[in-house]
Amino acid sequence: MLGLVIFSAAEARVLVLGQVSDRPGKDYEQLRPMAEYAALQLAPLGITSAEVRLFAQATDLIAAMRRGEVDWVTETPYTAARLVHEAGARLLLRKWKRGQRDYQSIIYTRADSGVHSLEDLVGRSIAFEHADSFSSYYLPRRLLEQQGLALNPMLDMHQSPVPGRVSYIFSRNERNNALWVHKSLIVAGALNNNDWENPARVPPALRDELRIIFRSPSYPRALELVSAGLAPELVTALQELLQRLTPESAPDLLARYEQTTGFEPILPDDMQLLNDIYQSSRTW
Repeated sequence: MLGLVIFSAAEARVLVLGQVSDRPGKDYEQLRPMAEYAALQLAPLGITSAEVRLFAQATDLIAAMRRGEVDWVTETPYTAARLVHEAGARLLLRKWKRGQRDYQSIIYTRADSGVHSLEDLVGRSIAFEHADSFSSYYLPRRLLEQQGLALNPMLDMHQSPVPGRVSYIFSRNERNNALWVHKSLIVAGALNNNDWENPARVPPALRDELRIIFRSPSYPRALELVSAGLAPELVTALQELLQRLTPESAPDLLARYEQTTGFEPILPDDMQLLNDIYQSSRTW
């Protein structure tokens, strides 16, 4: 019933769920059951099947949504902000991803380093995860800039940090982020608090030798969005069917869907948050 990337306009009505992913095999398996379930529930409204489409970069997802090739997206606030402003996406629900209603960005270093504050990172290096990450790029970068600190990209770890600036590089995943800091290849790293506490991503033996120097305020963990072109009756039906799902009524389905424990309505301040995120990142 479900295909990974094949899109056929000849289908009566295919419901397409999209996401940015650097682990397409794993993420496809996480999203597939929910997409299939939603398509089955929406069959009375003309949905005949579902697809999951995964994109290497947010710009690719945005372009696909603009073309009308993606109906529904599950993403973090940074990508959600871009989808709203660049593709006309509409907020649908908040999602409790991995059991978290919200989460924080943390900046950390080796326990024995001389770094104790964000200002101490001037003339030193920090590893973000990837350029589409909210908690491990947008948010820590924004926090550094709010402290009046200038940033400079590094081409590789062998490049010396620029004096008077915080030099940054992308680690590509959480484990590299922690390993690079632990091995003193990079002075500091940035992750979200859930990844920090996950032993598969930051092994306890490493974490014991690292030290957090900054925690951000909390932000929504994840958001569900729909395309501007999705029919109003489908938007309403999708919203209602997701909100009906609970760990008691659909434990396996929610667990597969990125370990979700529930959905809740969009809050009044959520749109302003996305506006602030988008406007503050436009100069990067």
